[in-house]
Amino acid sequence: MKKIYTLIFASAFLLFTNVNATTHNVSVTNNSFTPNNIPNAVIGDVIVWTFNAGTHTTTSTTATIPAGALPWDSGNRTSGTYSYTITTAGTYNYGCTLHATMGMIAQFTVSAVGILEPATDLLTQVYPNPFSDKLTVKFNGIEKIEFVNILGEKVKSVTMDSQEGKLDVYFDNLPAGVYFYSTYKEGNIVESRKGQIIKVFYN
Repeated sequence: MKKIYTLIFASAFLLFTNVNATTHNVSVTNNSFTPNNIPNAVIGDVIVWTFNAGTHTTTSTTATIPAGALPWDSGNRTSGTYSYTITTAGTYNYGCTLHATMGMIAQFTVSAVGILEPATDLLTQVYPNPFSDKLTVKFNGIEKIEFVNILGEKVKSVTMDSQEGKLDVYFDNLPAGVYFYSTYKEGNIVESRKGQIIKVFYN
C-alpha cells in the first residue's frame, strides 16, 4: 500500500491569473537598494535583485513581512540575481544583513488586485494534483511553461513543440513542496501563478 510520507497542504488548483504580472528590478550596489521602495506591486509579481558591487544580501524575517508570506535570504552575494515571487498582500521590509545598521534597508508594498480574472483556456488541464514524479499538462496556444518554487526560484522550464496537445513533465529530483506555474506566448507571460501544484513523496 502506498503511504504519503511528506505532504504540504494548500488550496490546490487555484485557477486565478494575474495577466499583468510585473518583474520589479532592484539594483544592489554602493550599500543601497535602488529603488529602496516599490509601492505598487501586486500578488504574482516578482522582485529581482541584481548584485552589482560589493558583498551584500537581501534578507527578510517573519517579523518584517506580512503574515503568511515566506521570508527569504539570498546569502552573501557579489554578483548575479536573486528573485522572490509575491504570494501575499502587505508591506515587506528587508535589508542587507551585513549593512542594515548602515541604513541598507528597503521595502515593497503589495496589493491583491493582481488576482482578478478566472484563468483562460490556454492551459486546459494540469494533473494529477498532488503529484509525485510526473505531471501531465494539456495546453492550447502557449509556447512555454515555467515552474517556480514558493520562493520564486525557477525549477523547470518546458517549451512546447506544437500549438495544442498534451505533455508529460517529469520532476524526479524535485523536493516535496508547493509549486506554481506561468505560461508564455510570444515571449510574454500570459498567465502567471495560474495555480498551485503539490509535490509529494510516495513509498
